[in-house]
Amino acid sequence: MNSRKTEKRIKKWSLRHIERRLMLLITLLLVIDVFLGILARYIRFENVFATELGKYLFIWLCMVGISAAAKDNQHIRISYFAEKLPINPRITWIFSQFIFLIFSLLFFYASIRLTWMHFELSKTAIGFNVPMVLFTAAMPLGFLLTALRLIQDISRSLLEPEKDYWRIDQGSMNDPLENNASMTN
Repeated sequence: MNSRKTEKRIKKWSLRHIERRLMLLITLLLVIDVFLGILARYIRFENVFATELGKYLFIWLCMVGISAAAKDNQHIRISYFAEKLPINPRITWIFSQFIFLIFSLLFFYASIRLTWMHFELSKTAIGFNVPMVLFTAAMPLGFLLTALRLIQDISRSLLEPEKDYWRIDQGSMNDPLENNASMTN
């Protein structure tokens, strides 16, 4: 019985839902940061880091959000052209995902170089003495998670030929019951 509970906990914190949890945590930190910034204005407390930290938390939120959108196939697509092509929709879907994967890997490489440069130079954020590498690490993490989600989708597309690839599945994002059911399973 105890091993079953442990299994459920591991599933709950699995890579399957990592984007949601990271976005929730970052959003909470962003709300706390904004609240402290507002509070600092009213009690005449000089709070230099509030705006800087807010910017960097927002960058983290955006980078993790790219991966979450890729996971749920919520990125903007030009399905009009894909429907007009005399090619199998599955092929155009896999091709578009593959192009997105290439861009994600290129941005991953460039962001790794930027993060490494900040690490080597020991750069710190303006306004407070925190290493910039903590903030620029959002980019490689976001693009790596996006690449993993795209690889998952490409492999799923190769294994499930009957799926309607260009139809956007809004259900996973909009149905709170489905979200709760998938988190508990």
